[in-house]
Amino acid sequence: MRSDGVVTLVLVAAVLMLIIQGSSFFEQAIADAGAQFGPGVRVTMVMLTLNVALILVGWRRLADLQHEQERRFDAERRAAHIASSDVITGLNNRKGLADLGEALRLRLAARGSGWGVTSIRMHRFKAINERHGYETGDAMLRHIADAILKVLPDEAIAARLNGDEFAVAFPVDLADSAPGNEIAAAMLQAITSPLDVDGRMLQAGAYAGIAVANADTPLPHLLRRADIALEQAASGRSARPIWFDGGMERAMIAHVEIEQGIRVALDNDQFVPFFEPQVDLDSGEIVGFEMLARWNHPSSGLILPEAFIGVAEDIGVIARLSEQVISAALADVAKWDPALSLSVNISPMQLSDPWLAQRIIRLLTEAGVAPERLVVEITESSLFADLELARSIATSLKNQGIRLALDDFGTGYSSLAHLRSLPFDAIKIDRSFTASISHDSESAAIVRAVAALAGAIKVPVIVEGIEDAATHAAVLGLGCQMGQGWYFGKAMPADQAEQLIKRSPSVAAPRTATRKA
Repeated sequence: MRSDGVVTLVLVAAVLMLIIQGSSFFEQAIADAGAQFGPGVRVTMVMLTLNVALILVGWRRLADLQHEQERRFDAERRAAHIASSDVITGLNNRKGLADLGEALRLRLAARGSGWGVTSIRMHRFKAINERHGYETGDAMLRHIADAILKVLPDEAIAARLNGDEFAVAFPVDLADSAPGNEIAAAMLQAITSPLDVDGRMLQAGAYAGIAVANADTPLPHLLRRADIALEQAASGRSARPIWFDGGMERAMIAHVEIEQGIRVALDNDQFVPFFEPQVDLDSGEIVGFEMLARWNHPSSGLILPEAFIGVAEDIGVIARLSEQVISAALADVAKWDPALSLSVNISPMQLSDPWLAQRIIRLLTEAGVAPERLVVEITESSLFADLELARSIATSLKNQGIRLALDDFGTGYSSLAHLRSLPFDAIKIDRSFTASISHDSESAAIVRAVAALAGAIKVPVIVEGIEDAATHAAVLGLGCQMGQGWYFGKAMPADQAEQLIKRSPSVAAPRTATRKA
């Protein structure tokens, strides 16, 4: 920039000198008209020629500088475009959405209009990349981007935020939610429709969340709300767009607070075992207990597992939590009658750990409890994420002497083939079937069928949710052997369980299966 100023200054000086010298030259020329040029005229002519040359050189340099400045501006524009655009799809990236979104917000605020954001996440896109390669995945993204642009209204701004997430900001009439819903539905349709990509028919799923507000609401706030609605759609596997509401945000804040609390609780041993008695339905004798986790919160008191187990799974600490509570439960059980069993629930995430059997054996060894006293309960739904791995872990547990129970039977996807191939020692009928068994013939028929099936393969049945004498009599009459529920006793801390054992007239030996792994 300094050289530009110097060139301009020289050019201006040359023009001034031309004017001054030119005026002197012409005055001299007129005075000497008809006379022979003298030395002064010759000097003046030389100076005039030099001035003309300086003007021409300066003018050329000035033109070059202007061209150079234009090229620099073009390069800056291209750099700005690259910085705000997605390389693969050509849509805006997060920065581009922020810049253009703010401009859109200001225009809409001036008009008194509202605006909305739709946040969309693809489902199964990673599997497409892994199966067909990243080039095919990129080509699919370009097809999807083109399809999205075709369904957007005027002024809408589309962006690809990361690998499989898109967002669109658009004007909206706050009094009419239909257009916003139509935009989100059209985007979902564009993303989930089968696509011909290089001769391959590819299809992915997607979830969508929508948030709308007046134009005074900044884009980051609106996008965060749309993302919260998106998480709600994904967790519920909703095939339609989900609208944000304030309850979602409050739930998210509570989720974060629980997450932070769980980490503190793990460090301070606040998770404790409670014990729900399991009885022989015929004799009423206690045969064992099911361990249920409780959070002994310093200010909120006892918190039930429904409030924290899912969060612990989400943040990846469920294995640590489970081992901590099982270890404490085994320390209590070690003091009780050796004939009593302890049933523990295993999270589906733990069932994917190939070292699960070794971890449980370590806990048993540290507590001095025989493996035969432990029953590991596995839910139906957790088996089918990886059936072969589940079978391998179940076999490893059985080989160590640990017994297995199929939990929540009837709520998942079990088949007779699975019951035959997996070495279960007991089947637990879910409480949803026993709640109405005394007056619902269909529930009674299901329990009867399960009891008959279990009897055929010589596996005892444990019934959950027995809460009154009528239900107790009904399940006993249908051929079930063991049960648990409030009728026999609610989940209780270890000291109360110990008192219950002492008051019990006798302790029955647990019923074991005759099958072997």
